[in-house]
Amino acid sequence: MVRIVSERNLTLAEVREILEREGAKRELSTLERYTLDFVRKFAKISDPQAARSAVEELMREMSLPEEVAVQLVTIVPSDPGEVRLILSPLNRVFTEEELRKIIEIVQRYVS
Repeated sequence: MVRIVSERNLTLAEVREILEREGAKRELSTLERYTLDFVRKFAKISDPQAARSAVEELMREMSLPEEVAVQLVTIVPSDPGEVRLILSPLNRVFTEEELRKIIEIVQRYVS
């Protein structure tokens, strides 16, 4: 039986790294193989360390919660409207300058 030791929001690059490491040790389940295929196709930031750095920078510079920062790194929005949609649950108004800074931070890490 699987025991959960800790819980953390992961970027697609981090998920890919974990599944590739597990795949080297054992046969992945069907769901794990599909997930690995998905993250290989859709991760726009391929380096796990770069993706985590982007999340941390968004949290530090823009005071965003981790789950929102991970969503931004996963989606890699290219215009302020996309960013605004992702940030809408925060009940906070962001200036156009802040939205552009978020885009700039995320784009800096794209591989």
